[in-house]
Amino acid sequence: MSRCEQPYELNLQLTAVLSRLSAFNHPLLHEYLLNPYIHLSHCSRSLFSVLIRVMGDLMQRIQQISSLTDRLLNTRRRLLGLSHNTGLEYLTLLRGVIVLEEFCKELAAIVFVKLTDSPGPARQVLLTNLGLVYTDRYS
Repeated sequence: MSRCEQPYELNLQLTAVLSRLSAFNHPLLHEYLLNPYIHLSHCSRSLFSVLIRVMGDLMQRIQQISSLTDRLLNTRRRLLGLSHNTGLEYLTLLRGVIVLEEFCKELAAIVFVKLTDSPGPARQVLLTNLGLVYTDRYS
């Protein structure tokens, strides 16, 4: 079974666990889950590398879906309970796309909060680990 074809509920649970771990204030968890440039052994995968692989898989799979934007919109409405359209093709795949998009937004928000809550030197280390340029305009 493709990562994109996992049940919606499983994807939600998995992303919830990963989000909570990412938000946890521990330097090793932060380094492993949120640093896209972390050096790992050859057979290890980081969250970033897994997300890149899943996105690549999704990009190939969505090529076969006509009217993708409309179908995604209808799937979002269905997930919100605003539509009861039961004839959606590719429902599991479209739900997976939506969960992945929301998960990436949540990770971005977690990193943003960690950056804004960190004091000057800790912020510099965090930005450096994320491969971003650090400038402290208040120094």
